[in-house]
Amino acid sequence: MRTDVVAGSVLLAVTGVFWFQRDYSSRTSGAFPDLVLVMIAVLGVVIIAQGLRRGDPERKPREVDPRMLGAAGALVLAWGVLMGLIGFTISGLIAFVVMALLIREGRPAARTLLLDTAIGAVVVIGVFLVFTRVLLVPLPVSTLIGM
Repeated sequence: MRTDVVAGSVLLAVTGVFWFQRDYSSRTSGAFPDLVLVMIAVLGVVIIAQGLRRGDPERKPREVDPRMLGAAGALVLAWGVLMGLIGFTISGLIAFVVMALLIREGRPAARTLLLDTAIGAVVVIGVFLVFTRVLLVPLPVSTLIGM
């Protein structure tokens, strides 16, 4: 409960800092960043509300294994290296699935692994399309296979 309230409050604080530091050259140039800030603020309020609404005092958070934290950090570094070799989409999908495996407790079933892979593909391809087609930001392509 308390971590949700803290996380939501941090989101609202960061959003507030960015909101009051806006300075656009024209009214239309800030439309997308303003929309993103409003969406983040709404999500912060929702997270705070959920944290206040569900207060299960018996539920204890899972302890974080330092090895898992180290593995997650190594994964992020490996993703950065792999992005230059095999491109954003393939490395992003690999990183998504490996991170999902790190987060899960126990050994996942084949169905769960397939579901994680499908969700990862949708998320990675969606991010790729938003950045390359909408925002016109080029993402790394593979130097090995050329895509």
